[in-house]
Amino acid sequence: MTSAVGVRVLGPLEVVTTAGPAPLGGSLRTLLAALAVDAGRVVAADTLAERLWEDGGLDAGASTVHSYVSRLRRRLEPQRPPSGWQVLQTRAPGYRLVLEEGALDAEEFRRLLTLARGRTDPAAARDDVARALSLWRGPAYADVPGDFARAEAARLHEQRLEAEELAAELDLALGRHRQVAGRLPALVAAEPFREGLRAALVLALYRADRQADALRCYEEGRRLLADALGVDPGPQLRRLHELLLRQDPELDAPAPATAVAGAAAAPPSTEPSTGSPTGSPTGRSTAPASRRPALPTPPTALLGRTDDLARLHRLLDDGARLVTLTGTGGVGKTRLALALAAAREAGDRAAARFADGAVLVPLATLDDAADVVPAVARALGVGAVEGPGARDAVAAHLHPLHLLLVLDNFEHLLDAAVDVAELVRTCPHLVVVVTSRAPLRVAGEVEHRVEPLALPPAGAGADEVLSSAAVTLFCDRARDVVPGFRLGEDEVRVVADVCTALAGIPLALELAAARVRVLGPRDLLARLDEALSGGRRDLPERQRTMQATLDWSYGLLDAPARGLFRRLGVFSGSWTLPVLEAVEGPAVLPLLEALVEQSLVRVEHGEDGARFSMLEPTRQHAQRLLGDTERAQAQAAHAAAHLALAEEAYGGYQRDAQVGWLRRIERAHADLLAAVDAACAAGDGETAGRLVWAMWLFWWMHGHLAVGRRACAAVQRLPGLPDRVRVRVDLALGAMLFAQGEHEHAEEVWDRARRLAVATGDDEALAHTAAGTGITALARGDAATAVERLRAALGLAAALPAGSDGPWLEALGHVWTGTALTALGRDGGEGAAGAGGRAREHFETGLALARRRGDRLTTFVALYNLAQAEAPHDAPAAERRLHEGIELSAQIGDLANLSHFLDALVVLGAAGVDRDPERLAVLLGAARAARDTVGADVYGFYLRDDAQLEAARSRLRHRLGGQRFAEALAAGHALPVEAVVRLAVHGPGTLTAPAAPATPPS
Repeated sequence: MTSAVGVRVLGPLEVVTTAGPAPLGGSLRTLLAALAVDAGRVVAADTLAERLWEDGGLDAGASTVHSYVSRLRRRLEPQRPPSGWQVLQTRAPGYRLVLEEGALDAEEFRRLLTLARGRTDPAAARDDVARALSLWRGPAYADVPGDFARAEAARLHEQRLEAEELAAELDLALGRHRQVAGRLPALVAAEPFREGLRAALVLALYRADRQADALRCYEEGRRLLADALGVDPGPQLRRLHELLLRQDPELDAPAPATAVAGAAAAPPSTEPSTGSPTGSPTGRSTAPASRRPALPTPPTALLGRTDDLARLHRLLDDGARLVTLTGTGGVGKTRLALALAAAREAGDRAAARFADGAVLVPLATLDDAADVVPAVARALGVGAVEGPGARDAVAAHLHPLHLLLVLDNFEHLLDAAVDVAELVRTCPHLVVVVTSRAPLRVAGEVEHRVEPLALPPAGAGADEVLSSAAVTLFCDRARDVVPGFRLGEDEVRVVADVCTALAGIPLALELAAARVRVLGPRDLLARLDEALSGGRRDLPERQRTMQATLDWSYGLLDAPARGLFRRLGVFSGSWTLPVLEAVEGPAVLPLLEALVEQSLVRVEHGEDGARFSMLEPTRQHAQRLLGDTERAQAQAAHAAAHLALAEEAYGGYQRDAQVGWLRRIERAHADLLAAVDAACAAGDGETAGRLVWAMWLFWWMHGHLAVGRRACAAVQRLPGLPDRVRVRVDLALGAMLFAQGEHEHAEEVWDRARRLAVATGDDEALAHTAAGTGITALARGDAATAVERLRAALGLAAALPAGSDGPWLEALGHVWTGTALTALGRDGGEGAAGAGGRAREHFETGLALARRRGDRLTTFVALYNLAQAEAPHDAPAAERRLHEGIELSAQIGDLANLSHFLDALVVLGAAGVDRDPERLAVLLGAARAARDTVGADVYGFYLRDDAQLEAARSRLRHRLGGQRFAEALAAGHALPVEAVVRLAVHGPGTLTAPAAPATPPS
């Protein structure tokens, strides 16, 4: 060690100071380990507390951490230097462990490995590896408890295996096959499924003139893989077997001169070798590069990336020279970059654009940004280039070349971005394509975002599902393992659901498809987590499972960004920055930017600004990382923020901002429901009840009736609801029941709410119950009772203050009272005289109040009633009312109301106003589609005349004939809402071809 303080973690944790070993107690040892895993970086005090007390014990807290830090400092530096503590420094928002180079054995181990990988002399490289392995005294962090230590120990153990693998490679390259043959059998027995390790032993046995033992070793491995995992050996081991069978000279040991020279430079390792040595016959050569290697040829076809490739080709054709492919882990950036490079290399050689070809530089195994330029040098065949002059040396080599350079997996080496930009600047014919989960942020960079593969739309037919990019890839990869794989008619939608659950991420699709060998589509959908837990052995470790891929990105974050990533797991849909600030606080933006840069969070720009989201596998990974305490805190903050959003929106539904709020809440709907669920699970009836009350009108207008009903019922079951909350939960539940056509049940619930409102003096709730029980009376045909109750509701609403629901209820109450009077006039009972005139006055009053407030809902309810009143004597005026109501219904996405207006327009047109029967039949089909989408009539207080509608239907069928009528209905059923509105309001000249079922505009 070269430092006054040395920390050893490759075994039991040890500290060595100028005064000798410094023994540490359990808590101080854990604290030092918590700092050492992020040595050189600031670790927040909260993060240290989490690592020290993972169970959130009584000692957990920043003050206790500070006390422990003070004690640890005195152990590390018994005499405080005049300039302050040097080893354990205070840096906001926590502390930083600062050690000299070589003072932390884990970092020294990694440095030696990097040095070995960069050497062209195998003997010198073997010496570096031996020195690296000699630092190990046992399992890393052996005496440190805690998940953080176990995770870091696992990472270091994997690096140790890589070192052992490299040692075996070098031993084979140096002709030490007999030592390898004697050392590896026990290791192969301990790691029977590591194919690289078995390949090294097979090769060593063969070179030691033990061909039968070599073949037996291969066969044992093949049988183990088949019996335990149901798979065959990978291509590397199969090729080695083929070479063995024909005793190919490629398997021969290196020339004796090479072996002797190497042996003199580096003695054989005495440490266990558990790596994956390959030598040239087993897949990789350790000899210095004499020429640039060819681009690797992927074993499978590139699917679903035609548009991406076209755009990338355009970028290069337009002169872009530094293009970064960004995207989440597993999305296929490397595969796309290789396809681009291969196409340009093949197509541009003749034109001299890339006369010197294309070169791939894999960077995933590097740990230090300083190693990027040397890695480029090795890939170019320049040889060993290190130190301050490395970039200039590489630039001098590249300057005359017409070359495409692919830098693969750059996200953990972003400090080298300046070097890359400088190479592009100084080498006029160089083009660089980078794959990275984060952009480089340098001048001249053009970012191309690689998105997941396109998914089949909801409700798509079988042909559309099978032609989607995600399903095409899944089926193609499934046929790789089951050649006769075909989907049955009832399985097409299941596979679409699988692809949707995996968010169209190619790696996830390939991992899942590999399981069709043993799982059918339905079982696969039910076991997706298991299906993603294992992948191809020829992939890097971090790409063999979705979890490993996401862990890689997570590991690149600092502690505060990791915390935000975990807590974002409580979000179910997309969110805006103001909502996230309400959950996390005003300082969250830099952390969010870090997650966006690492492709862990997506951003889309729309009408309400930027919206952020996570792909579903990413969100599920974040949820898995959440501890119980952190989850509960995050869910509570999430629910509070969404309650504030929902209550602000509720007032907006009743005014001119109605459209904007409805669209915004539609996008936040998944998170609002998640907030209700979380509040219910936590027993927080106040929050849950206020949420469902704030959302009932949104559910009504956008047709989410079953969802709203379930949410209300769940909250209603909570014990201890405050009276003011309980009465509003009943009001919301009654609205859902009424909209679904359960009018008697709705009246019971509203009457129960009325009694509670009377008992508690809640005048606003009382006005709602009077209106609710009035429209239920109207729906069941009791017009007199409806008039009585609705007039009472009008009086109650008029007495409420301006900031309440009173003004909105007053306008709607006038329209409903007019409807009840109309029904009373039709019935001819007591009070029927003059009812029609009084009804018209109420309609006009309600319409005027609604227009003044910008309230589209009350406006179109009034328009419907006025159109019905005007139709017998002024059809053009009625038609104008219906046209306006259709446009307003579409604006707020109220499909149920749209269906009523379309039906009324068909009745009006069939009676003689409209001479285009085909247009009317199309509108009739569109009305049915809108009603089917919602699943209910909703507006049970409208005075519909179903006999008139059936008569209109019969008249149109007769005029068109059965075949044309059915075709027109089908066309209307498939017509998008925007086209339906144009056809209804402006006539057939604006009709476009059917594109999708009727859905609300986004």
